[in-house]
Amino acid sequence: MAAELVNAATSDKLTEMDWTKSIEICELVARDHRQAKDVIKAIKKRLGSKSKDTQLYAVMLLEMLMNNIGEPIHTQVIDNGILPVLVKIVKKKSDLPVREKIFLLLDATQTSVGGASGRFPQYYNAYYDLVSSGVTFSQNPRPEVLPKNRSTSDSSKSNSSNGEPATAVHDRSAPQEAPPPVPESSIVQKAGSALEVLRDVLDAIDARYPEQAKDEFTLDLVEQCSFHKQRVMHLAVTSRDEKTIS
Repeated sequence: MAAELVNAATSDKLTEMDWTKSIEICELVARDHRQAKDVIKAIKKRLGSKSKDTQLYAVMLLEMLMNNIGEPIHTQVIDNGILPVLVKIVKKKSDLPVREKIFLLLDATQTSVGGASGRFPQYYNAYYDLVSSGVTFSQNPRPEVLPKNRSTSDSSKSNSSNGEPATAVHDRSAPQEAPPPVPESSIVQKAGSALEVLRDVLDAIDARYPEQAKDEFTLDLVEQCSFHKQRVMHLAVTSRDEKTIS
């Protein structure tokens, strides 16, 4: 029964996530934690699909289960080898939305379970594997968040502000110099500033209207914070400056 539900909820014939069936799966596992094993096995199989839609729906379903069920799902994710599969998908340079969704899911989950010293350090290890491999989505944010058709000077200014080369506006056939290294103190400072702005924006949102957090500006800030978190985490494991690490 569990496998059939997962297959239906992640069918490539769907035009969007089947929330009804996904909720039904969550309720099934919540009633009987023994179902978690079959559900996770079915999701693992769907992650191996050649359909990018099926893969994306499988990741979204997995996220729902993690958020709503917790430990029984985390245990099965680890026992059934889901994390190496997720890492492999991201490293294979497959469909961007799938890769980004997985990366953000691993980031959020490893934080929620306590990181390297938490109950499930395997999530931290998987996320760190991707970060240390140089995985980043800084140049591929959500389409609706990215300012469109900017001028060359604006694009160069925007990219240089986060330490990334403005490759999108240059002739790729021409030799280009590598950008100068970004000072470590600047990385930490920019991360702190982005987080402070996001905190202020979220504090100003009326709890009765949570949909206000989905406006373009707030989503852009979330993207920035996610990107800066990658850089800070990478800095923490590569810097030789004790003061910076502290």
